[in-house]
Amino acid sequence: MEPNDALSSPSGADVVNGAGAPDARTMKKRRSRRVASPVSLLEQRALPIVSELARVAKDSGPPRVKLEGAMEILLGAYGESDLEFSGLFLAGWLRARDDKECRLTLAWLREQIRLCLQDILAEGASSGDFRADLDPGAVAAVIVGVAEGCLLQAATQGGPVTAAQLLRALLRLLLSEA
Repeated sequence: MEPNDALSSPSGADVVNGAGAPDARTMKKRRSRRVASPVSLLEQRALPIVSELARVAKDSGPPRVKLEGAMEILLGAYGESDLEFSGLFLAGWLRARDDKECRLTLAWLREQIRLCLQDILAEGASSGDFRADLDPGAVAAVIVGVAEGCLLQAATQGGPVTAAQLLRALLRLLLSEA
């Protein structure tokens, strides 16, 4: 047998069938390696949301319009997501307990979203569009938490309060002086 006729399996053993080609077990392993991991699938689905939020945060419009747009994107994506998307997050949260890569990916995604919202909120507080006593970091974290609650509702196919209602309630709280 020529050296090129054998393939090394993950265990390092050479695996060949009678014709010198990889056997079915080796081919199955190769195909399974090409399938994206749950973490990379989660990243692929969430990165466009993060990118869109960053674009909105950098926009030159008024902070109120930017915040409303950002919240519509986030709550729309999380609250009206398909079952696969919400399932990726739910499985990711469970997996994150034992999987460092998953934990870091989820933390990074969450922080990028929170920072985009925080930038908009800080701009609005300094310009007088939002309450003067607003803590932009804390409020951004609350908005992210509300969005994550929408993911839970999406996974169970609904809840008593829609994402649109949550968006309106949050905006009223941010804009009121109470």
